[in-house]
Amino acid sequence: MKKIGFIINSRIPEAASLRTGMRPHHLLTGWDDAGSPMSFMRFRWVAEEINRSGNFRYELYRPWRKYDAVVFLKSMGQRCEAKLARLKDEGTKTVFEANVDYYTASPPQNLPGELAPTTEQRRTAIAMTCGADAILASSSELARVCMSYAREVTPVPDNILPSIVPSCDPPSCVQGKVLHLWWSGMAAKLYDFLSISGALTAHANRLHLHLVTGEFAEAKQKWPIEITQKINEMLSGLLHTFHRFRDIPGLLKLYSTHGGVIVSPRYLDSPYNRSHTEWKVTLGLACGLPGLASPQPSYVEAAAASQGALNICTTESEWSAAIENTLRRPQDARARGIAGRNAIMKVYGTPRVAARHAAVWQNLFA
Repeated sequence: MKKIGFIINSRIPEAASLRTGMRPHHLLTGWDDAGSPMSFMRFRWVAEEINRSGNFRYELYRPWRKYDAVVFLKSMGQRCEAKLARLKDEGTKTVFEANVDYYTASPPQNLPGELAPTTEQRRTAIAMTCGADAILASSSELARVCMSYAREVTPVPDNILPSIVPSCDPPSCVQGKVLHLWWSGMAAKLYDFLSISGALTAHANRLHLHLVTGEFAEAKQKWPIEITQKINEMLSGLLHTFHRFRDIPGLLKLYSTHGGVIVSPRYLDSPYNRSHTEWKVTLGLACGLPGLASPQPSYVEAAAASQGALNICTTESEWSAAIENTLRRPQDARARGIAGRNAIMKVYGTPRVAARHAAVWQNLFA
């Protein structure tokens, strides 16, 4: 059995890390980032599936153990670069798991400053990608970018754990003549809604926008004044509710209990947005909700897998038409969502994604 250790969010369990929050017991147990959905989705859920196979074992990296391979999951920076080099010198295979396009230098158009990759992030992402033996990229678009710096690149999407997906059919997406739209994500990314503000305003008297996120007030402080004004103006004309994000099971319960349409508009002029994963839409699709999304590459792939549950809207007029069509024929939209959830789970369910992981190891150790 091949042992594979994971370093997550640049948390390297070694003596030097005691100054940055690591506790002594992490040297024995590994150092997780338990508060990050990315940590349990891209590590713990997959680990449970992989470890059942008996061929490979995933665990948090422990410095006193010998590993066949070490994965740097969303982990980079000078200490990670040095660790990667030491592991390679010892004969350990190294894998960098990339989740954001830090590689493409571009102006932060339609992107909050905190989300625009810095010069140092670009440098270290390239260094990790060039230095590792293999790359796991969280989207096909990101894999394409990584191929400029590495030969062994495999796209592996985000996954959905079947056991936490509610089995009940969701209610109609239109209730009392009001269409319920659902979105979840970092509050800073609400700026993407400005790309469809006209379509929302045109149907404002029949929409209820549900936003599952964190601190909206904090996000507004980081936006330029003109962006904050536009978002405030858009929301002031819409019935909307903020829901506090707590965890993924809680999010899925909101979707399946209330029903509605998953929406994810995106500005596509930034590499950051283009390379992102499909998770924003597939979590809702897995609950049986239909979806509307911009033609972001990962969303286009999810739409192809959804058997009609996810519609891609390229222009604001297409968004407006899709909203109007859903208001007129809500039961058709609900039926598409329910019919598509099994198709989504066949592609994005944890067992299928774990099989992609296993294929990477079989190739790397061949």
